[in-house]
Amino acid sequence: MHTDLVNNTPKILITGANGFTGQHACTYFAETGYKVYALVRGDSSLSHPNIQLVRGDLTDREALQKVCAAAQPDFVLHLAGQNAVNTSWTKPIETLEANLLGTAYLLDALRTESSHSKVLVVGSILKSDPANINSFVHPYGLSKTMQTLFAQVYASFFTLDVVIANPSNLIGPGHSAGVCTILAKRIAQMEVGLEEPKLSVYNLLAKRDFLDVRDAVTAYDTLFKKGQTQQEYNVTSGSPVMLKEVTAILHQLSTVDFDVISEIEEKEILSPILPDALKELGWSRAVTLQQSLTDILDFQRKSLKE
Repeated sequence: MHTDLVNNTPKILITGANGFTGQHACTYFAETGYKVYALVRGDSSLSHPNIQLVRGDLTDREALQKVCAAAQPDFVLHLAGQNAVNTSWTKPIETLEANLLGTAYLLDALRTESSHSKVLVVGSILKSDPANINSFVHPYGLSKTMQTLFAQVYASFFTLDVVIANPSNLIGPGHSAGVCTILAKRIAQMEVGLEEPKLSVYNLLAKRDFLDVRDAVTAYDTLFKKGQTQQEYNVTSGSPVMLKEVTAILHQLSTVDFDVISEIEEKEILSPILPDALKELGWSRAVTLQQSLTDILDFQRKSLKE
């Protein structure tokens, strides 16, 4: 491990540092005592004595090599990419470039400039089985499947320490495009009279695994310490819930009454039960769904006031 020789501080490079998970990760690792190199493409509100902003783009190979050479990180948390299913339909090639080529350029830069780094590539539970063409349902899943496969094979070729994390639906306070944030934002607007007291949900019986982003970050920390090279770990709550339960909790937390409407005839859609190898490493979730939704709604209320 290459640490800061002055104070023996471990160093971590976080890509996608301006994103929803990235901001939580930068804050967590900075407050835990890491020297954080936060890779961003533009301006950032990140501010902490242990955070150093680094501007760059994953599609810029030369810039990545310079970043990795200068930082010499002990750990790399690779969060950057195109993470929206809907966007992948309108921008499929851009999605592949961001998720596959961006990962390829990063790992190659580490191969030549900082091969000692332990890398956590954050994939997705929405990826598919590469051996089954019929299992692919959208370009996003294709891009994340190729990202994971490339990372594992490339790590094997060049003896890189790469671990894969596949998170479920991450929720929590902050700017996110997730369904819980969208619902909470609408409710916050209802509370101040900016929207009618009606909450529309596509399918109330759809089941999803929601995990607080702060728990996901502690899971990533656990994988840096105990994750096995080239192995995949699902980062989930292990307890899928129906959107009907989510809206019921938000209704209880709201200061106004509102109707909840299902856009389609309700049909139960089950969420798969995923292996919990991560829990065998000693990790467990700490934030309940109730607390997550409380924090999300409070964040949206505060954002409206600002």
